[in-house]
Amino acid sequence: MLVYYMIASIEGKNGYLISAPHAFSHYRRNLDSVIKQGEPWTDSIVREVCSTASCHGILIEKSVGYDPNSDLLEKNPYKQEVDKLIGKRKVKLFVDIHGLSDRHSYDFAIYFPLRYRKSQELAYKLAEFLSKGVLKDSLVVVLNMKDNDQETLTEFVAKKRKIPAIQLEIARYIRDDEELRESLTLALSEFLIKI
Repeated sequence: MLVYYMIASIEGKNGYLISAPHAFSHYRRNLDSVIKQGEPWTDSIVREVCSTASCHGILIEKSVGYDPNSDLLEKNPYKQEVDKLIGKRKVKLFVDIHGLSDRHSYDFAIYFPLRYRKSQELAYKLAEFLSKGVLKDSLVVVLNMKDNDQETLTEFVAKKRKIPAIQLEIARYIRDDEELRESLTLALSEFLIKI
């Protein structure tokens, strides 16, 4: 059963907001009109990073009948909540966590909105942090988002709220493996503590 509004937020101390909009299945009305399966462990990664790095967090807690990432603000309770949190908690940086499709031959994809220099710089800094420790042999690609009619959370935050924003997509095998997932949360936390 798909519900419409099932969002949890985490209060942190710094001005960073970490998001997991696709932790559970969701209906993709704007893209291909199908129910897309959730991206396992993205919610756990957000919770752990928020705990370790004192970040604010937001995530979906159940399957929903809309796409929290790409539906327009007017029909998207998740995006509306992100918008409220940005103002309420004086957010100055946004990281959106996603699962990477198994069809890709790399381990991490970091997307930034085209023409947003601060978001691009943030993406390359994160790529450096992901290339250390247990994850040092991972293939990390940094890509600009397609300039199309879609408005992902990352694009919304960068373009409408003028805050550096990136979307991090993580390969399934990393999310599924406890040791690799822990290394990832430590790398993300270190990144957010040191920037």
